[in-house]
Amino acid sequence: VGQLDEAVGAAALAHKDALLERNVGLIRENLAVLDDWIAHEPHMTYVKPQAGTVALMFYDMEVESTAFCRDLLDQTGVLLTPGDCFEMGHSVRIGYAYHQQDLRDGLYQLSQYLRRFD
Repeated sequence: VGQLDEAVGAAALAHKDALLERNVGLIRENLAVLDDWIAHEPHMTYVKPQAGTVALMFYDMEVESTAFCRDLLDQTGVLLTPGDCFEMGHSVRIGYAYHQQDLRDGLYQLSQYLRRFD
């Protein structure tokens, strides 16, 4: 690797406790946001992750996940990974390790999109 990469890596390791504390806190808070959203979203279910930064959410509509994700992206700008990529139909994968307001905004847009299936 280049010298810049080594310098950045060394700086990160020098502050690893603070970085880990921040990131683990962010993940836990965002998982709580996602968990609350799932509890109030009638079309979606999931098994709450015990570790990691992604979740597989299952939906109850009769539409293939690739078509679902493409239309969702076209209509709202929300990007999810189709469950078809994992041979898990009627599901989508969501990551939740980023800025909390972006997560909330994306979940709001997803809820608005799901209302058309009511």
